[in-house]
Amino acid sequence: MLVRDRMSAHPVTIEPASSALAALGIMQYHHLRHLPVVDPGGHVVGILAERDLLLAASRHLHAGMEVSEVMHRDVVTVNPETAVSDAAALMSRYHFGSLPVVDDNNDIVGIITESDIFRAFADLVAATKALGAS
Repeated sequence: MLVRDRMSAHPVTIEPASSALAALGIMQYHHLRHLPVVDPGGHVVGILAERDLLLAASRHLHAGMEVSEVMHRDVVTVNPETAVSDAAALMSRYHFGSLPVVDDNNDIVGIITESDIFRAFADLVAATKALGAS
């Protein structure tokens, strides 16, 4: 099973110069916990977690904070051909809730989240049970 089979394609993204307040609004509107941060060319330059935004907001009560001040810059990514098990291992090892999915040019093509991994696992268990019941 490959990441391309389980990722969400065309993810919602944000640019580094956007306001942190706007990022939080986007996350709430789309019910997201993670936003890939991309430059104007669509290359991944960071990732923004809702919890980091909320923590920053509790410490810095000014509305002028930019995404670039809160995002994680050392982003671990996968490509669409990565095995889901490898993506899950990375997420577990580094305690990530998601991984941006990029092509060979580092352009964002999707995102895979904990929920995607859980659904893949549930589907695999159900298929295994079905085989055992036959």
